[in-house]
Amino acid sequence: MPDLSIKPAIIADTLAEEIIRGDLVQGARLAQDHIAARFQCSHVPVREALQRLVQMELATAIPRKGVRVFKLSDQDHDEILEMRLSLEPLALRRAVTRATSQDYENMEVSRHACDQAKDPISWERANRLFHLAILQPCDRPRLLSQIEQLQRLSAIRFHTRWKTTWSHTSDADHSAILKAIKRADEKAACAILVRHLSRG
Repeated sequence: MPDLSIKPAIIADTLAEEIIRGDLVQGARLAQDHIAARFQCSHVPVREALQRLVQMELATAIPRKGVRVFKLSDQDHDEILEMRLSLEPLALRRAVTRATSQDYENMEVSRHACDQAKDPISWERANRLFHLAILQPCDRPRLLSQIEQLQRLSAIRFHTRWKTTWSHTSDADHSAILKAIKRADEKAACAILVRHLSRG
């Protein structure tokens, strides 16, 4: 009996993280029957979930071949980084001037979670949340949505290239960015962020 309560967002988020981690390899077919059986649901939420993955650019719909995990080339990753280097400082400049004490506390919680991560999968997820937290006060939903999508795509490169050599360490750049935000120094915060993103 299909589970009628399963939400497309839950299926999409689960598959998205598996794509990002490389559990679902690039080019792999996302078969509706298999996914429906796995989540014990009908094809309706599965179809919507796959549409969400396509919108997130984590999957692509190919005529007569179904939906497959998106393939990212080195050129794609270069373009993604270029876009992040443009959009994230734009959001951060607005965020610095609008951040409240509660926003700052949320940023600190995210930074701490990143520093306390014990494995590369936990760290990468926490790192993404930190980079969103510092931008959240910018109050530009479309901009944040675009950045979040780029950050997900960037995460694929981490899991492809750096996951096996990852080692636990506190991130000095994260701390420096937060200190700049706390003193409302948008120029310094953006400069550190650009340097930080350019490293990887």
